[in-house]
Amino acid sequence: MAMNKTIFLGLVVLVLSFGVFAQKTETMTVRVYFHNEKLNPNQEDCRKVFPTTRTIPKVSGVARAALDELFKGTTDEERKKEFRSFPADDTKDIVKSLNMKNKVAFLDFKKVVFEKLGNTTSSCGGGFYPSIEATLKQFPSIREVVFAVEGSTNDFYEWVQVGECPYSKKTCSAANFK
Repeated sequence: MAMNKTIFLGLVVLVLSFGVFAQKTETMTVRVYFHNEKLNPNQEDCRKVFPTTRTIPKVSGVARAALDELFKGTTDEERKKEFRSFPADDTKDIVKSLNMKNKVAFLDFKKVVFEKLGNTTSSCGGGFYPSIEATLKQFPSIREVVFAVEGSTNDFYEWVQVGECPYSKKTCSAANFK
């Protein structure tokens, strides 16, 4: 009798596990924006970026998920279509936080961004930021993107040779990045 009970329980667990594993994960599509050598030869306009789509598991933090996809860099298929990005190793673990308030995305980088992406401040390296802006602005809840490093907008905008934060004092406040 104990053996039959054990076999029965084993079958129940097996059937239930098939039900759990057979469920399909819901997905969604996001756009990520990269430079494209074919569409913008020699990066004639450093601010021009072009969309490619990615299918990802459905999540509630869709803007952060799209940003994470951007920072994974281009796929083999995207590179065949001449999309270009910074290497994923350079963009891995550089985001401290992403907050949204009043249709503004506040993207705070960790200080390591200075080391990993130091060349984004010269020549067309600054084209990296239009990729971020376009990727985030695809969502109706985001109209503007403000950048900081460790909560300091001035550190970021001085680093990318803009000068002081180009927005209002309230928008540039470190409080927006916490």
